Amino acid sequence: MGDTKIEWCDKVWNPVRGCSRVSPGCENCYAEKVAARFCGPGLPYEGLARIGKNGARWTGTVRVVPEHLADPLRWKKPRRIFVNSMSDLFHEKLSNEEIAAVFGVMAASPRHTFQVLTKRAERMGEWFAWAAQVAPTATCVVAAAAHLWPDDRDGRMKFVHGASTGRSNWPLPNVWLGVSVEDQRRADERIPLLLETPAAVRFISAEPLLGPIKGCTSWRHRDLAEYPSKPDRKLDWVIIGSESGPGARPMATEWAAWIVDDCAADGVAVFTKQIATPSHPKGGDPAFWPSGIWPREFP
Repeated sequence: MGDTKIEWCDKVWNPVRGCSRVSPGCENCYAEKVAARFCGPGLPYEGLARIGKNGARWTGTVRVVPEHLADPLRWKKPRRIFVNSMSDLFHEKLSNEEIAAVFGVMAASPRHTFQVLTKRAERMGEWFAWAAQVAPTATCVVAAAAHLWPDDRDGRMKFVHGASTGRSNWPLPNVWLGVSVEDQRRADERIPLLLETPAAVRFISAEPLLGPIKGCTSWRHRDLAEYPSKPDRKLDWVIIGSESGPGARPMATEWAAWIVDDCAADGVAVFTKQIATPSHPKGGDPAFWPSGIWPREFP
């Protein structure tokens, strides 16, 4: 469970299934197509996707998958884990408590690094504002216990005690937060909201890159009262990639080059994936791109 070909993580973890489209980057969603293949009666995505005259489509139903919520607790070797490759953790159909349960498992698994990527930056900010009104780590751990052991009080209490001991830091130091930005409009909308959100590492995924994005790494957020240890917030990491698969929309090489140049000028780590263009539909010369660079403090 969880093995993946995604280059920038070791495993994927899907404690939530189901989604809905929110912007142009969703048009050729691989997760939507996979879910539609397994949406029949008794299959994992029953009721979550369908195949119609326009192809695969999400139904808009989203649900937590209790049997997979505890997966990271079972993985003993430290891993980089991409959270919800088949959904969006900050989907509007999920309650605050359901999102908190996922964060509770991440809090209880400090050996792993979790990479959370969303197109719903506003909802992400709303959830963190809600969490700030409570004891966030403890609240998340309790929510996770309630989902993992709904009928076992002793199991819940044991998990809460073990997960909470000495782990009250917030934001969680092993959780990276990122937003998908496929074009300039989405970058301008989502990056400022990401920078307002407390996180150990902030990143963007410009994949699929559907248009030019300039100045994505130059955003800053200054709030000395709220975050005195790091008043000048900026991005830590950028992923770049073209769309892939049947019907992939082309990407101009210079769009990627502009982002790479911005990252170099601002000292932001960059990780490039496939660079497919009209002249190189299966990808250009990989030697041209600085692939596989991670945030310096997180090897």
